[in-house]
Amino acid sequence: MTRGRRRTVPAALALLLLVGGCGGGGTEDPEGAPSSSSPPAPTEEVSIADGVTLPQTRAGQATAWVLEQLAADEGPGAEEAQERFAEPFLAEVPAAQVAAVFDQLRAGGPYVVEGYEGTEDAARLPLAAEDGRFLLHVVTEADGRMSTLFFEATRAVPDVTSPEDLDAALAGLDAETSVLVADGATCEPLHERESDVARPIGSIVKLYVLDAVRQAVADGTLAWEDTLTLTDDLRSLPSGVLQEEPAGHEVSVRDAAELMISISDNTATDLLIDAVGREAVLAAVERLGHHDPALLTPLVTTRELFQLGFTDPGLRERWAAADAAGREEILAGLPGGEVAVDPALAQDVIWPDGLDWFATAQDLCRAHAGLQESGDETVLGILALNPGIEAPEGWEYVGFKGGSAPGEMAGSWYLGSADGEGYAVVVQIAATDVAAVPDAGWMVGVVGQTAEVLAEEE
Repeated sequence: MTRGRRRTVPAALALLLLVGGCGGGGTEDPEGAPSSSSPPAPTEEVSIADGVTLPQTRAGQATAWVLEQLAADEGPGAEEAQERFAEPFLAEVPAAQVAAVFDQLRAGGPYVVEGYEGTEDAARLPLAAEDGRFLLHVVTEADGRMSTLFFEATRAVPDVTSPEDLDAALAGLDAETSVLVADGATCEPLHERESDVARPIGSIVKLYVLDAVRQAVADGTLAWEDTLTLTDDLRSLPSGVLQEEPAGHEVSVRDAAELMISISDNTATDLLIDAVGREAVLAAVERLGHHDPALLTPLVTTRELFQLGFTDPGLRERWAAADAAGREEILAGLPGGEVAVDPALAQDVIWPDGLDWFATAQDLCRAHAGLQESGDETVLGILALNPGIEAPEGWEYVGFKGGSAPGEMAGSWYLGSADGEGYAVVVQIAATDVAAVPDAGWMVGVVGQTAEVLAEEE
């Protein structure tokens, strides 16, 4: 894992930012009218690291500004700070003192951004520095100004010198966890624990969507060059960039698939599901060896998951109590148009209510093995666009898909060597307490070391 070169952020400063940001909570103005001091907005998404892109949401734009300030030599001035921060924050950290805060933050850098998770008004980024790891939290108000900004120290990445160490790192979490290190072709375990237990997988479901697209192209019912058209009824929420495009925007099947895997674009995913049909995705679930496709039936799109989980508590309760037929009925009744997430629900853990996609570590290994066995060069290239880790020497190919949501995180890798040998590494973490799940950088750290160990054994 790449790290910075200077000392870490002082603990007192991290506490100051935490206290300074607690007042607002991202409450929207009831009129929705921007303040006269609203900050300027970027006109396009910002790529900040391999596979990490900031969306054109209010939180994404605010985060881009924060990162620019961390990389600057000085500032911001009081006037700019007044424009960028909301009153709840400025009540604790006056505009004239914001520059001093950033000076201390810069002393802890440079920082390496390891990921991005966010909604319209909230963002969380894992950052790595030489002497520590942090989560950068940003929450914005309706006018785009920040009511919350703080650095949170995160758990240290343990040393991993064997698959057993990877297992121990996961087992030490206060969460339900599974681990599998296996032969990449047969999924015969080299090391495993609870790899046959179904847990939420988040965006790893996109492996099945990718295979459904691959099969449609092979059957001649779809082509990589075909055009997909965005509509308001297919528009999902971040992660991704396509949700920012206007209705009528066109994207090729290939480009949508690349966005779906490389930056986990949710709207691209739903466009592809719409193109091939839900039944085709469920057929891919079965084809790739999922032990119980009923766990993904009825198939929920990413947009529908946001609607079911984060807009109405009553809707979530109905889903949890319904059988498959009842859930089909609920999906049929979901409205089109804009999805308005209730900020009060945005960080709720919803997987215990059956709101996610579920698979075992063995299932995910078989999914990677099946995609590799297909030999489809386009598909294999798409899977390698974002390796998820810094691929250590010895691995010629790394295919990856991860997934996360409040209270869950999962990652799945296929590691291929020049001589054709391959391994699969799958980790799954699920908890009812959001704080029990480590940040993405922690997972990158432990799996990256595991990949180094496996390379040495090749």
